[in-house]
Amino acid sequence: MKTVSSLSRSLVGLFLGFAATVAILATPAATAHNFYDTCNTNTDSSLSVWTRSQARSYALVGRYEGYHWGGGCWNSNDVDDQPGDPQQTEGTHGEGGDCSGFTFKSWGLKVTYGQTGFHSWPRMHRVHGPYTAADYKAGGVAFSNVSKSSAIYMDAFASSDHVGMIYTTTSTANTDNIIEAKSEASGTGLWSRTYRGSSSYNGVRRSGGCAWDGTCS
Repeated sequence: MKTVSSLSRSLVGLFLGFAATVAILATPAATAHNFYDTCNTNTDSSLSVWTRSQARSYALVGRYEGYHWGGGCWNSNDVDDQPGDPQQTEGTHGEGGDCSGFTFKSWGLKVTYGQTGFHSWPRMHRVHGPYTAADYKAGGVAFSNVSKSSAIYMDAFASSDHVGMIYTTTSTANTDNIIEAKSEASGTGLWSRTYRGSSSYNGVRRSGGCAWDGTCS
């Protein structure tokens, strides 16, 4: 016959086991949302030119869409269709680009590293491009560093781990309206930022002849 003490211990053990089971069941798992399943291979194509104004219009459609690390596919319904993915986990296949992928598609860059020229990437065509934020910061053949004081709309500011494009400049010192894929929590959007005044960021300009250097007549 069990004593009161042993019975109490048994009940406590049973309760703790039940509580642990409930806690496990209540813990959200990292689910593969597979937004990528709705992406497709809409025809991409080379372009003879891709202007700053075209790039800005393209980027603006992505405002309010999701952010996904390593991603490169989004629609235009102004909502993150697959929110809450774990940070820096490409395999959950959520909606949106990350900062470098969003810049890649908005700038109409070529998919081969360092290749110059212009390319059309439909929003629902899943492609990230070969560049990281650090690549943008360093400059290269497909884009180059410019002084931050001379950066204008659709140039970018890049640090070692983030890149955002200037949507519009402002009259406030070192402050611009930046369009960017920011984070899983924030998504993609347009915000006032002070990257121009931060020593962590370099100014970056897409290579593209007179369409981007301002010499077109």
